Order: sequence, then structure tokens, then C-alpha cells
Amino acid sequence: MYEIQELAENKLIILYILNRINMPITDEQLSKIILDNKLMNYFYLKQYVDELVESGFVEIEEEKYFITEKGIEILKLFFTRIPFETRQKIDEYILLNKEKIKQESQYIATYYKKAENQYIANCKVVENGIVLIELNINVVNSEQAKLICDNWKQKSQDVYAYIIKALTGQ
Repeated sequence: MYEIQELAENKLIILYILNRINMPITDEQLSKIILDNKLMNYFYLKQYVDELVESGFVEIEEEKYFITEKGIEILKLFFTRIPFETRQKIDEYILLNKEKIKQESQYIATYYKKAENQYIANCKVVENGIVLIELNINVVNSEQAKLICDNWKQKSQDVYAYIIKALTGQ
């Protein structure tokens, strides 16, 4: 009986986080929230998220999770099954970290190997679902591609401003 209650509570916790954060978040961001607050272990988290997606309570779009209307309805019915202290802990964490999480979601940088000695660093800035800038940079090794991706979050605003200035003459 305890395992069933814990399973339901953990799934509700995931729905609660996705509802309270009020924006799509990556697997890494969701995992960080859960693990930083010691809400459940990583392997259970993965299992529960998969089950929530399969059930239609959570959806994935562009590798980000968000709660569905169906998930919100279930959460409204059963959110009191999440202990008050747990809800409070989640609310405080989100209040302190939401801006950082939002910023992480806006500056996206990944790379992949296209061919021998050819890697593509894909860097973009997304705001409110709109791609403001996207660059695909072809480099000769994974170290360069990784460095570009690592620096994108700090340098993307400067790059964007430079390109706008260079192309508009303003």
C-alpha cells in the first residue's frame, strides 16, 4: 500500500513542479529540481516521467517537458496528497531559481559530428517560443564545438547585438 501511495505522490510532485514552473523545462532542469530537493531518486524520476508522458499528463516538445490540461486537472484533484512541506520546498526553490531556469531555457547550444573533422555547433536564443537568432557553426574538432557551446550562454547577447549592428549599420 505504501509503495502505491509513494508512486502517486511522486508523480504528483512532478506534475506540481511542471505546473508551478509554468514553462517548458528540459530533462536536466527537472532532474536538478528533484535531486537538489531530495524528492526522489533519479531512476524513479525517469520511470515516473515516462509514465506521465505515456498517460498524457505531460508532453515533450523540442526536448522540453510541460504539463498538459489533463495533468493540470489531475493535479487540481489530488495536489493535497503532496505534503505541505514538500510543496513549500518546491515553491521556495522555484522562486529562487526560476529566472536562472528561464535563462537556461533561452540560450541553447548543442553540437554534433557531421563528418570526419567536421562538427556543427548549433547555438540559438529562444524567447517566448520565438527563435531570435540561430547559428550553425562548422568547426574541425569536438573541442572547438564544445567551447563554442560552453561560451554561448555568456556571449550570445553580445553576438546578437554585434550582428544586428553590423547588418543594420546602427
